[in-house]
Amino acid sequence: MIYFVRHGQTDYNLNKIYAGQQDIPLNENGIEQAKQTALELKDVDFDVCFCSPLIRAKQTCDEILKFHKTLIPIYDDRLKERYYGKLENQPVGLIKFNRWKVGEDDEQTKQFEIEEIMSVYNRVASFYDEILKKYTGKKILVVAHSGIGRIGWAYFNGFPNEKDFSSIKIQNAGVVKFVK
Repeated sequence: MIYFVRHGQTDYNLNKIYAGQQDIPLNENGIEQAKQTALELKDVDFDVCFCSPLIRAKQTCDEILKFHKTLIPIYDDRLKERYYGKLENQPVGLIKFNRWKVGEDDEQTKQFEIEEIMSVYNRVASFYDEILKKYTGKKILVVAHSGIGRIGWAYFNGFPNEKDFSSIKIQNAGVVKFVK
């Protein structure tokens, strides 16, 4: 079983700014959210832990691992958030298309140099393909980002209607269990 945890809140989340692959730390609320999630997961006997190398995921992971002292996180670049190109550090809403629907506006995706959804899907799918083979029957902790959680949900449950990933929501410091 995989326990996917989205990182706690950042000021970028709070102020609706594209963070993407920027290294943005948790804010005070995000740290509290991570601590609460850590308490919820303290009795889960994880076998292995994977984490995005971005600081907001690392901080969330560190809180969880306070209750799992023998685990050492394995950082994997495939768990980084979607790259938003020229939109990173810009307000959400700057573009007028559904950025999580496959093929919605490929022209703007190219214009702003945004990583294509299927590219994100392929890198996340390669991560899950690999760890599911290597850690069959194990309890796996994965700490990453909203977009990576959306893709993970689709990997385990099938693509959402019309390949629109925006219907998949994971709250800051939220936990989703995936089973294959």
